[in-house]
Amino acid sequence: MRAGAVAVAALMVLIVYSPIMTSSAQSSGESIIINEIYVSPNSEEYGGIDWNGDGEIGRFSNQFVELHNPTEQSIDIGGWLIDDIENGGSPMCSIAWGTVIGPGAYVVFYRAQTQIEFNYWEGDSVRISDVDGSEIDSVSYDAEDSDYGIPYGYASNGSWSKLSDWSPTPGGPNDQEWVGVNHLMGSCYPQQPEEDNIHRGEYILEGRIVTMESQTDVIDDGRILIVDGIIQEIWSSSEPDPESAEGVVSIPTSGTIYPGFIDPHNHAKYNLIPLWDHGTDGWQNRYQWQSYSGYSDAKDIGCSIEDSSAMRFAELRAIAGGNTALQGSANRNTDTFETMLARNIELYNFGGDGIWTKVTELESDYEGNHIKDRNSSGSLNAWFIHLAEGIDESSRAEFDILVENNLLVGEIVIIHGTGLTQTEFSALGSVGGSLAWSPTSNLLLYGETTDIATAKAEGVNIMIGPDWSPSGSKSSMHELKTADWWDRNVLGDIFTDYELVQTITTNIVDAIGWSDYTGRIREGLAADLVVLDTFEADPYRNVIEAVDPDVRLVVVGGLPVFGDIDVMRALDDEVEIIQGDGFSKAIDITYEGVPEAQQSYSEMMDYLSACNDGKDVPIEYLFTMGDDRYFDVLNRTPSFQNGRSIDLWAEFYDIELDEDGHRIGGTVGGADPIATNITDSGGTVVTVRPILPDFFSSFGPRGGYIPHVTTLEDGVHLEECLSSHPSLVEREGEILLCGSILVVMEDTEDCIVSGVTAFCQLDVSKSFTVPGRICMDAGDYPEEVECRHNVEYVEDTSSVVSEPGEDGKNGSSSDDGFVIQGIIALLLIVGFLGVAFRGNFNLLKKEEE
Repeated sequence: MRAGAVAVAALMVLIVYSPIMTSSAQSSGESIIINEIYVSPNSEEYGGIDWNGDGEIGRFSNQFVELHNPTEQSIDIGGWLIDDIENGGSPMCSIAWGTVIGPGAYVVFYRAQTQIEFNYWEGDSVRISDVDGSEIDSVSYDAEDSDYGIPYGYASNGSWSKLSDWSPTPGGPNDQEWVGVNHLMGSCYPQQPEEDNIHRGEYILEGRIVTMESQTDVIDDGRILIVDGIIQEIWSSSEPDPESAEGVVSIPTSGTIYPGFIDPHNHAKYNLIPLWDHGTDGWQNRYQWQSYSGYSDAKDIGCSIEDSSAMRFAELRAIAGGNTALQGSANRNTDTFETMLARNIELYNFGGDGIWTKVTELESDYEGNHIKDRNSSGSLNAWFIHLAEGIDESSRAEFDILVENNLLVGEIVIIHGTGLTQTEFSALGSVGGSLAWSPTSNLLLYGETTDIATAKAEGVNIMIGPDWSPSGSKSSMHELKTADWWDRNVLGDIFTDYELVQTITTNIVDAIGWSDYTGRIREGLAADLVVLDTFEADPYRNVIEAVDPDVRLVVVGGLPVFGDIDVMRALDDEVEIIQGDGFSKAIDITYEGVPEAQQSYSEMMDYLSACNDGKDVPIEYLFTMGDDRYFDVLNRTPSFQNGRSIDLWAEFYDIELDEDGHRIGGTVGGADPIATNITDSGGTVVTVRPILPDFFSSFGPRGGYIPHVTTLEDGVHLEECLSSHPSLVEREGEILLCGSILVVMEDTEDCIVSGVTAFCQLDVSKSFTVPGRICMDAGDYPEEVECRHNVEYVEDTSSVVSEPGEDGKNGSSSDDGFVIQGIIALLLIVGFLGVAFRGNFNLLKKEEE
């Protein structure tokens, strides 16, 4: 993604493994066995079943592996690994902590969670290993052998085979009837490489700080120090800078800094589809419009919503509106969601995954045992459920099923709740439940929206979410505008501006178990931040009125992903410029470490435009401002207006921009652009110090020891180590290689001297490598230079004797080599600049020697 970019914290958390109780045996009854796998689920068109109840039918969600405990004792499999074919196929995944299989019990791991794809064409295997990597059990099947709707598993006679006479039975014995969707499902987290989507470093953001700790907790001219993606210090400009801020680049945003906005209701993979121009008076419930003839046509954009480009577009659309997290990510290609841009609520975050979602209809016999069990054990953080999505009695009656089946838990987040009345809201409020309100979608589909005033009066925790693009807004910030219009024009202004901003920040994190990690600007929390232009004295009204050009910067885990060109270039050396209607923004959505994130924005849009070519329905427009079709559909649709005059364009978006694309009257338009080189209060240019990576690449050996210029990408030149140090241990049959890299952190007129080689007039961000030497004897260098080194072992092949030359000597003459090296040294002395980057393990700083 970026070399030398200002750094940031991990969007992903590394998996830590817990111990197990036993290991060994396969089908002998001594340990866990693979009891059943399902390779080829039927699609919905061919009678497919939603085996895991997540609303998706087909192989991308419902391929599964079922584990069984045939023993008489419970076995903790937390930290065990599930993988397919060895040294190939999908990445392995790690089973969640605390996953215990009781005696005789079954647990099912679906592809929606594991991301492990079973290969039909080439055949595949499934393996489970304990925390030490010891294989516990494995099964396999041949290429093109799997049949649709037929699982593999243990037959009644104990043999592993294709169960042609049986249907899948996830969660129970293979020779009995399926227990239903209320079976035990496990979580297994794909292991992610620590690549350029994980960041480290430090920088300071300056601006008006709205902490969301309380309505009055606002710092008019504040500073936020971000270190390794975490908020480390917060202070006012009237206070002395903390010692930890010394020498750290400070970015004057000229705006107002908020916690990142959070979307509690979406279906992200559909967000390539534009607003549905259905032109009707709406429907009574969701099942009616889902069966409406024009619904399929409205989704016909020609592009697969399962494609990674669609998902990347959806996340970019979210962050462009200030969202740093969203609910409703897809089940396929979730590495796109897990490793870049916005956080995804249902996936693994902050060391856990206690959030569940149900989109499909709540049937009267739905038991939801996984929800009850996790509620009882305290491992349930939130349960998002689409409920009462409609305005008729059948929609309201879905709430009765919750109550009758003992599923009205305090962690519940009811999405929509459009048909609920005072009775239901009272019950919901009494258990501490939450409601995700999506007024734009409600009005477009049903002509009315949730009785939010009654919900508020009954103590229900209220969130606001935009829903999907066919019927909703583009982000939480944009959805606030419909909510604000409704509040002022229909409800009588029952919400304060602060309360409305709470619905997209603190109300959400407090309800889903994230309050100790994000959602406020507080020391120790993740740097999930959005910076908006300042044009309203009231910082909360500032959010409600803000539109696309006002989004100054979006930071996720400290990672700058979207914003104005000047501030993004100050934080990131690899940005792409995109155009809005009268304004420009900069983004960075490419990551070397994420296979699905290789396309630039322009490449992604070219790809999407090609698959959309010839279709009547266009691709969704990224921004709200400039999306004339969006406002036209809202203004013309009878259900949305329903006797009202809702003109969101005139209310919020009809603003004047200056020639640079900033709001006239805002503080950003009147501020100087941010330069990468920041000038301090004394007028001295302070150049951004390079950000040093944790590990350097290395190259060599090449048979030479002359110090020379290198780069961050090339890294350290290794040769047989000439240094002596207790940490440099000889190994039998191996040769010890070492080398160091010297990095110029600040401009200096002093020189680096290493042996007979010297580098002078050193500019920041230049680097040099010293082959065969660790930092302790790499040479003399000024304090503006930092040293790191690499140490590696390679096999000793010196027993292979080379053929002697004509004069009886091996290879080349040492005298000739000395002359050549001397010439090279003289060439290298002249005027080189050095870049330094943080190095590898076993580093020894010069001052420590």
